[in-house]
Amino acid sequence: MASYIVGVVSKHDLERYQDYAMAGFRLIDGVAVEVGLAEQPEVLEGRFPGTSIIIMKFADNDAARKWYDSEGYQEVIPIRQASADTHFVITFQS
Repeated sequence: MASYIVGVVSKHDLERYQDYAMAGFRLIDGVAVEVGLAEQPEVLEGRFPGTSIIIMKFADNDAARKWYDSEGYQEVIPIRQASADTHFVITFQS
């Protein structure tokens, strides 16, 4: 059953966040994941609490957690946290 990681991001240091994004792209190279990303998404109702949304689809919870918990990703999390306010939902299944 597919599993997802969803992040809502409000960037406040664009230059530093770009460092995180570039590292993130390298870290998914070779990983079986589908990625959807929207910058300034169109909001149909209410107020969207960020500047971006990212949805990552993995084969299952184990694959999602393996990527998130990987040493490489854990090393770049502080860059994301320093350059943006983020809200992450880690793994829900469909």
